[in-house]
Amino acid sequence: MRASTVLTRIATVALLSAAAAVLPAAAAQAAPTGCSTYANLGTGYASCTGGTGEVRVVIHCVSVWGDETVRSGPFVPVGQTSSVSCPSSTWSLQPDPWYVTRG
Repeated sequence: MRASTVLTRIATVALLSAAAAVLPAAAAQAAPTGCSTYANLGTGYASCTGGTGEVRVVIHCVSVWGDETVRSGPFVPVGQTSSVSCPSSTWSLQPDPWYVTRG
């Protein structure tokens, strides 16, 4: 084998090794799974049982005077529960809560 071919192969291996050390590997992530919501006395709840990432609950509240607001709970990791309540007892949660995931 010629010396120039050997040097080219060594340089290629060195370059690829350096690139592999510098470039981060893509993280394998699975979106949250097994997510569900429920409501109780003007409070909405959301949680997920599998995957990775986070979930948050979102609710739509309506007051006895017809005012409306949308509220979101905090993003929480899979396995924990996000919750948020309507502003007061004169507000009701309409219709059911829903959830948003990320990650």
